[in-house]
Amino acid sequence: MPTFDPDLDIPRASARNPYGESVAEYQRVLANPLLAVVGLVGAWAVLCYSLRVRNLPLFLIALILTALCPLLIQYHCLHCGRTDFAFRSRRHACTETLRRWRLGEPATRKPPRLRTQVKAWIWSLFVAVLIYAILAGGGR
Repeated sequence: MPTFDPDLDIPRASARNPYGESVAEYQRVLANPLLAVVGLVGAWAVLCYSLRVRNLPLFLIALILTALCPLLIQYHCLHCGRTDFAFRSRRHACTETLRRWRLGEPATRKPPRLRTQVKAWIWSLFVAVLIYAILAGGGR
Protein backbone atom coordinates (compact mmCIF):
# COMPACT_ATOMS: atom_id res chain seq x y z
CA MET A 1 0.00 0.00 0.00
CA PRO A 2 1.54 3.34 -1.00
CA THR A 3 2.14 5.81 1.80
CA PHE A 4 2.27 8.90 -0.42
CA ASP A 5 -0.86 11.07 -0.38
CA PRO A 6 -0.79 13.70 -3.19
CA ASP A 7 -3.16 15.99 -1.28
CA LEU A 8 -1.22 16.06 1.98
CA ASP A 9 2.41 15.13 1.30
CA ILE A 10 5.09 17.20 -0.36
CA PRO A 11 5.46 15.92 -3.93
CA ARG A 12 8.58 13.94 -4.66
CA ALA A 13 10.73 14.80 -7.62
CA SER A 14 8.97 13.35 -10.62
CA ALA A 15 10.67 10.50 -12.39
CA ARG A 16 12.34 11.63 -15.57
CA ASN A 17 12.51 9.69 -18.77
CA PRO A 18 16.13 8.48 -18.71
CA TYR A 19 16.47 8.48 -22.50
CA GLY A 20 15.04 11.92 -23.14
CA GLU A 21 12.35 10.57 -25.48
CA SER A 22 8.85 11.97 -25.47
CA VAL A 23 6.38 10.17 -23.23
CA ALA A 24 3.45 12.41 -24.22
CA GLU A 25 1.65 9.51 -25.91
CA TYR A 26 1.63 7.61 -22.62
CA GLN A 27 0.50 10.49 -20.39
CA ARG A 28 -3.09 11.00 -19.32
CA VAL A 29 -3.40 14.69 -18.48
CA LEU A 30 -6.32 17.10 -18.35
CA ALA A 31 -6.16 20.87 -18.90
CA ASN A 32 -7.34 23.08 -16.04
CA PRO A 33 -7.76 26.72 -17.11
CA LEU A 34 -9.49 27.96 -13.95
CA LEU A 35 -6.62 30.15 -12.73
CA ALA A 36 -6.16 31.64 -16.19
CA VAL A 37 -9.86 32.49 -16.48
CA VAL A 38 -9.87 34.10 -13.03
CA GLY A 39 -6.75 36.04 -14.03
CA LEU A 40 -8.47 37.21 -17.23
CA VAL A 41 -11.50 38.38 -15.28
CA GLY A 42 -9.22 40.31 -12.91
CA ALA A 43 -7.24 41.79 -15.80
CA TRP A 44 -10.51 42.79 -17.50
CA ALA A 45 -11.67 44.55 -14.32
CA VAL A 46 -8.35 46.42 -14.02
CA LEU A 47 -8.51 47.33 -17.72
CA CYS A 48 -12.06 48.72 -17.43
CA TYR A 49 -11.17 50.68 -14.32
CA SER A 50 -8.01 52.10 -15.92
CA LEU A 51 -10.00 53.27 -18.93
CA ARG A 52 -12.65 54.84 -16.71
CA VAL A 53 -10.13 56.84 -14.64
CA ARG A 54 -7.75 57.35 -17.60
CA ASN A 55 -4.68 55.96 -15.84
CA LEU A 56 -1.93 54.89 -18.27
CA PRO A 57 0.26 52.91 -15.80
CA LEU A 58 -2.76 50.93 -14.65
CA PHE A 59 -3.71 50.30 -18.28
CA LEU A 60 -0.21 48.94 -18.99
CA ILE A 61 -0.40 46.74 -15.91
CA ALA A 62 -3.71 45.34 -17.17
CA LEU A 63 -2.13 44.54 -20.55
CA ILE A 64 0.80 42.80 -18.85
CA LEU A 65 -1.59 40.80 -16.66
CA THR A 66 -3.54 39.75 -19.74
CA ALA A 67 -0.35 38.61 -21.47
CA LEU A 68 0.68 36.56 -18.41
CA CYS A 69 -2.66 34.74 -18.04
CA PRO A 70 -1.78 31.85 -20.42
CA LEU A 71 1.03 30.91 -18.04
CA LEU A 72 -1.59 30.16 -15.37
CA ILE A 73 -3.13 27.24 -17.28
CA GLN A 74 -2.57 24.02 -15.34
CA TYR A 75 -2.61 20.30 -16.07
CA HIS A 76 -3.76 17.42 -13.91
CA CYS A 77 -2.24 13.94 -14.32
CA LEU A 78 -4.81 11.17 -14.11
CA HIS A 79 -2.11 8.63 -13.16
CA CYS A 80 -0.53 10.21 -10.10
CA GLY A 81 -2.90 13.10 -9.34
CA ARG A 82 -0.27 15.80 -9.69
CA THR A 83 -1.37 19.29 -10.72
CA ASP A 84 1.19 21.70 -12.14
CA PHE A 85 1.48 24.46 -14.73
CA ALA A 86 0.89 23.38 -18.33
CA PHE A 87 4.23 24.61 -19.63
CA ARG A 88 5.85 21.93 -17.44
CA SER A 89 3.65 19.08 -18.68
CA ARG A 90 6.20 17.74 -21.17
CA ARG A 91 8.68 17.12 -18.36
CA HIS A 92 6.16 15.24 -16.25
CA ALA A 93 6.77 11.50 -16.24
CA CYS A 94 5.25 9.73 -13.25
CA THR A 95 5.91 6.08 -12.52
CA GLU A 96 2.72 4.87 -14.23
CA THR A 97 3.54 6.85 -17.38
CA LEU A 98 7.07 5.46 -17.42
CA ARG A 99 5.75 1.93 -16.90
CA ARG A 100 3.44 2.30 -19.90
CA TRP A 101 6.31 3.78 -21.92
CA ARG A 102 8.65 0.88 -21.06
CA LEU A 103 6.02 -1.72 -21.92
CA GLY A 104 5.00 0.13 -25.05
CA GLU A 105 1.31 0.06 -24.22
CA PRO A 106 -0.51 3.32 -24.98
CA ALA A 107 -2.86 4.76 -22.40
CA THR A 108 -6.39 3.39 -22.62
CA ARG A 109 -9.23 5.91 -22.88
CA LYS A 110 -6.70 8.65 -23.30
CA PRO A 111 -8.02 12.23 -23.33
CA PRO A 112 -7.00 14.53 -26.21
CA ARG A 113 -3.56 16.13 -26.15
CA LEU A 114 -3.11 18.99 -23.70
CA ARG A 115 -2.70 21.54 -26.50
CA THR A 116 -5.98 20.40 -28.07
CA GLN A 117 -7.76 20.68 -24.72
CA VAL A 118 -6.42 24.22 -24.19
CA LYS A 119 -7.59 25.24 -27.67
CA ALA A 120 -11.03 23.79 -26.94
CA TRP A 121 -11.19 25.75 -23.68
CA ILE A 122 -10.18 28.97 -25.48
CA TRP A 123 -12.84 28.46 -28.15
CA SER A 124 -15.51 27.69 -25.58
CA LEU A 125 -14.56 30.81 -23.60
CA PHE A 126 -14.70 32.89 -26.79
CA VAL A 127 -18.14 31.49 -27.69
CA ALA A 128 -19.43 32.09 -24.15
CA VAL A 129 -18.26 35.72 -24.23
CA LEU A 130 -19.77 36.17 -27.69
CA ILE A 131 -23.13 34.74 -26.59
CA TYR A 132 -23.07 36.96 -23.49
CA ALA A 133 -22.32 40.02 -25.64
CA ILE A 134 -25.19 39.19 -27.98
CA LEU A 135 -27.67 38.56 -25.17
CA ALA A 136 -26.57 41.55 -23.07
CA GLY A 137 -26.54 43.87 -26.08
CA GLY A 138 -29.97 42.73 -27.28
CA GLY A 139 -31.79 44.35 -24.35
CA ARG A 140 -30.78 47.91 -25.26
